[in-house]
Amino acid sequence: MKKISISFALARFVFFSGFALAVFSTILVINHMVDTVNKQQAQLIKRQTTTINNSYNLFLQHRLTLLREQANFPIIVQTVMQPDTNLGRLKDFMADITLLGERYQQTLLDFEGNPLYSNINSVIPKYKTKPWLKKLFLQEEGDYLGIEEFNGQSFWCIAVAIRYNNVIEGLLVTLIPIEAIKEDSQITEHANGLMIDIRNKGKLITRFGEDVSGQSYIITWPKMSVTFEFTFDNTVMNQELYNAALKFSSLIIIALIFISLLAYRYGYRYFVQPLLLLSDVTGELDKGSDYTKLQENLKIRELDELFIKFNQMAQKVHHREYALKKSYDELSKANEELILSESQLIQSEKMASIGILAAGVAHEINNPIGYIKSNLDILQDYLNSINAYCQEIEEQFTSQVQKDLQQIIAKKHDLQYILDDSKPLLENSIDGVKKVAEIVRNLKTFARAEEEVKTLTDINEGLTATINMVSNELKYNCQLHIDLSPLPNIFAFPGKLNQVFMNLLINAGQSIVDKGDIFIRTYEENNYLVVEIKDTGTGISPDILPQIFTPFFTSKPVGQGTGLGLSISHSIVEQHDGKILISSKVGKGSCFSVYIPFTAQA
Repeated sequence: MKKISISFALARFVFFSGFALAVFSTILVINHMVDTVNKQQAQLIKRQTTTINNSYNLFLQHRLTLLREQANFPIIVQTVMQPDTNLGRLKDFMADITLLGERYQQTLLDFEGNPLYSNINSVIPKYKTKPWLKKLFLQEEGDYLGIEEFNGQSFWCIAVAIRYNNVIEGLLVTLIPIEAIKEDSQITEHANGLMIDIRNKGKLITRFGEDVSGQSYIITWPKMSVTFEFTFDNTVMNQELYNAALKFSSLIIIALIFISLLAYRYGYRYFVQPLLLLSDVTGELDKGSDYTKLQENLKIRELDELFIKFNQMAQKVHHREYALKKSYDELSKANEELILSESQLIQSEKMASIGILAAGVAHEINNPIGYIKSNLDILQDYLNSINAYCQEIEEQFTSQVQKDLQQIIAKKHDLQYILDDSKPLLENSIDGVKKVAEIVRNLKTFARAEEEVKTLTDINEGLTATINMVSNELKYNCQLHIDLSPLPNIFAFPGKLNQVFMNLLINAGQSIVDKGDIFIRTYEENNYLVVEIKDTGTGISPDILPQIFTPFFTSKPVGQGTGLGLSISHSIVEQHDGKILISSKVGKGSCFSVYIPFTAQA
């Protein structure tokens, strides 16, 4: 059997009881609404058609009034009387002229009906052939308002006379697209569910609204031979009635749901919530968590008595659990401290052993190298003395016999060859010893023990030592170009920065497939020391560029990269309050710029 809560059972009872009452009430109200809507529908349709008709008439009358005002402007009157003199000024004037913010084609006609100027560069209709033109000039009509067709399009045509001393000197004609009348805000608000056909002399000119069928009402403007046919969609009226009924039903349903929620809330607050609280506290006791005493003095008497007895029992259990947990925490804390101390001791001993071993190895290598270098220097001095001795003998032997004997003995023992070849051999050996000594010195600089706090560091020194350490990896396919500018010393962790430089140099070398160049440069920029490492390798694809600092992310084949080098480098630079900027183009190479601020302190 499916179980439900007390609050849900109470809410369900209230909902179904109210639902039955709501259905009966809704049927009565809807029947009354249908009768009322049918009576008001006829009045509403008549009022709508009258409103729209008045809006149409007002639309045209407004523009006719404005056009009359424009026809009285001095510049227009002067132009029709003296077109050659004022035509330029008229063009500037009519360039900005509008009717209620809209720009229509307006044409100025002289007293014979010939066009003088049109503000829109388009084909000017042949107004001279229109019958209403003659009536206006004969003053049989004051203005003209009608529908004209030009180039297959219909327009509202408004023409007003331009008078001077009660004599008609010309006409100002405006063409307004038929569709413009529907764009008026007072008109479009009535167009929902309505189709409006505008006909001129029985011919359909345009249609507004949706293509609907239903009751039709016709209004005629006899003077313009224009007929407006209004067709109201019955489905819209029915839909509105349906929507009204739906809204009423929705309100009842919402009210019913609200009452049910109140009942659910009441049941939840006074029945379910106390029981859930009791269940939660029981769970806390079961997990050994801190005890929360239940609130007593509940309104429900049975639940209040249950809470009092539970609090008494839980308090005893809590004291026992607390004592046991306290003993366990103390024992766990002591064990963790012991493990941590042991780990720290092992790590300290390990690092100390590595430091002693590295120092001993460097010392053992450095001592024999010093002996060899010293001996080679002495041997070079001996060789110089022997060479001086041979030259002095050659100078002291004056007789030909002594010279011949000396040359025979020297040739017998290849003395001259030995003297000539020994000097470059010694020089090469001494250079080799110097290189070994430099490698040992760089090793000591690169691998020196890291301090717990930042120390005053020469970035160029650490970078040079790192370059010497990794040069053996890069020399086969990379040409190094080094440009180190003088930099001030800053507080930093030198060993960690050397690790960053090593990772970037090795990555640059691995990005070069056959032969390429690596450019290493240091400089100052905006309170930053900048170390720039640029390569001519394969570059980094834009889709993986945002992920290169993610731990364990690598684009290298399996077994050739761990994905930790750049991640560790990024963390080290952030530890120095710095940043790493990257620019890369596929097939062109990459450039990593490490920025370390001057403000880095111990």
